[in-house]
Amino acid sequence: MNRHFSILLLLVNLFFSASCFSHQYNLTFNRPQSTPQADYALELLKLAYADIGFKIHIIDFSHQNALLAANNGVLDGQLGRDASVEENYENLIRVDYELFKFDLVLYKNCLPSSLEQLDSVAIVDGYPVQEHYLASTQFAGNIIKVKSMNTQLNLLAQKKVQGALMINFIMQNNELPSPQGCFVKEVLNTYPLYHYLNKRNENLVEKLKMSLINLTNNGTVYALRAKYGLSF
Repeated sequence: MNRHFSILLLLVNLFFSASCFSHQYNLTFNRPQSTPQADYALELLKLAYADIGFKIHIIDFSHQNALLAANNGVLDGQLGRDASVEENYENLIRVDYELFKFDLVLYKNCLPSSLEQLDSVAIVDGYPVQEHYLASTQFAGNIIKVKSMNTQLNLLAQKKVQGALMINFIMQNNELPSPQGCFVKEVLNTYPLYHYLNKRNENLVEKLKMSLINLTNNGTVYALRAKYGLSF
């Protein structure tokens, strides 16, 4: 009887230990907008995490609140962000491996001819790189924050703003409206994108970096880039 009880107790302990173990080895991130670049980065990170014994759990989460949630530990980090997030989100630690580069693009009226001369620009809330760039210039116009790129494009088409700052790889799933008159596209700057972890996961940062480097060295990164049609 005691032997059967001991076996039962052992099985119960193993069950709960396995449950805790499984939970411990899962990290939760918000779902990115599906683009070739984002899909590539997600698949690459899944492979890198699997290499160090972890799994990525993706959930639907408000993009506007995702950075704050990651900084506060509600999410385990951010799949891909540029270094501008480091200024105000001190709990996020960069995995120092460049996932890919992206362009910050300005769509504007042909006249005035420079960003500083525009009266207003529309930006999407939740992408600090846009405000960070504007702060580095002499732009003194109105900054209109909106929740989607479609709203930006509509405001531009309706001439309610003179310009719109956009991130090029997200633009691929959006068609620019065809407003009457002259509109031009200007690449303002190019930025690298990195993976970020909340500081509670700091012990994974170097391990993940080495895993990503190994995936580069063994050709996996190049195969994934070819799969998603990304340039080298």
